[in-house]
Amino acid sequence: MKYIFIIIISLFSTLITAEQYVKKGIEVIGKGSVSAEPDQFTFTVSINKRGNIASKAKAWVDQKSGLVTNLYLSMGIAKTAIESSRLELMPRYEKRAVLPEYEIHQRLPTPNENKLNKERSNTKVVISSRELADNTLHEQEKIYFEVSRTITVTFTDFSLYDQLLDNVVRIGVSRISALQTETTNNEILYQQALLKALENAQLKARAIANKIGVQLGKVSIFEESSYHTPNAYAMASRSNDGFSSQVANKHVSAQVSVTFAIK
Repeated sequence: MKYIFIIIISLFSTLITAEQYVKKGIEVIGKGSVSAEPDQFTFTVSINKRGNIASKAKAWVDQKSGLVTNLYLSMGIAKTAIESSRLELMPRYEKRAVLPEYEIHQRLPTPNENKLNKERSNTKVVISSRELADNTLHEQEKIYFEVSRTITVTFTDFSLYDQLLDNVVRIGVSRISALQTETTNNEILYQQALLKALENAQLKARAIANKIGVQLGKVSIFEESSYHTPNAYAMASRSNDGFSSQVANKHVSAQVSVTFAIK
């Protein structure tokens, strides 16, 4: 009788566990991603000039900026796609190196002095940097001016990139920033990645259900996780004529947490 009671209790516990498992369902994580070529590009150059006369430095920057802007227009880029920042003029201060003081020991002999007196007749003279340097050289600060402007252009035809690089280098810009790329249809790409993530979750849940011998039911819980869209940058590759740039695809990812009921 005692053994029968134990068996009944065990069966009852198993039924309760199974019922709880059925109520909870099968929870899986689904992932999906899609890739696409960027369709919008941002190219930025900086023009800097240092000089003792602010007006001359500004004129040099203005002249270079005009060459860059005219270049973009001649390549068919719309004027509205060219953004030129305000001219920045900043005074710079440089401290001159301070010369150390020098000690000069000089022996001043006297007639008919003995050896001991000769040793005591040495004198020390301290000469400072102000006495050694010219009056115009012991200034503590020197001022000069730094003038700069940044020009940014946005375009959609990637084949223009190499031509832009070559031409701005010839003009003599001070700095060329890394090409920034983006896709303008990120939301559409994400919706596609989301559907792939859901399909991935269904495949996982069906595999688990087949393995444990149950039938998969409807979705009881659905949670959408954050997604990641990494940046893509221009890369160099070899062609028959030398090096040409290629752009890497962008990958848009989605992740979902899905709980399926069990029939």
